[in-house]
Amino acid sequence: MVSFLYRMPAGIAGDVTRPSQSTIEPGQIDAAAPPTKYGVFLKMVSGKLRALGAGDAAVAPYGLLARPYPTNAANEPLGTATPPTSGLCDPMVRGYMTVKLALGTATKGGTVYVVTTAGGSVVGGDIVTSASPAGGGTATAVPNCIFMGGADADGNVEIRFNI
Repeated sequence: MVSFLYRMPAGIAGDVTRPSQSTIEPGQIDAAAPPTKYGVFLKMVSGKLRALGAGDAAVAPYGLLARPYPTNAANEPLGTATPPTSGLCDPMVRGYMTVKLALGTATKGGTVYVVTTAGGSVVGGDIVTSASPAGGGTATAVPNCIFMGGADADGNVEIRFNI
């Protein structure tokens, strides 16, 4: 039996939290730069989707990598599934999703930033609350993207993208 004493978990990174208000399109993963986890921002390059990289500060993200159904393989613990490195994927281009907050304290209505130069953070993979995250590096604000509240004890937080 599980009991939640203070707050229920916010979700699992990459889970679409409000499916009826979200748009998910099929996409092709670019094997040259595949995403390494769910719930990260993607960019479109020559018709294929890849993880954001160093120097992508001016690139408007195409979407976020959504976790497919079923959400996990039988041999992986909950929330640890690794996305494929090629083939089809599910980018959420509009909607609400749980993501992993790497640094900062999220507040409702706060701007979402993605790391674009390293310095203690993962480029393209870390979502933070400031343009100058602690530990160095820089981050860029994601257009039309805000936090929907605070993060849970594991750093999971809901964001709103392109709505």
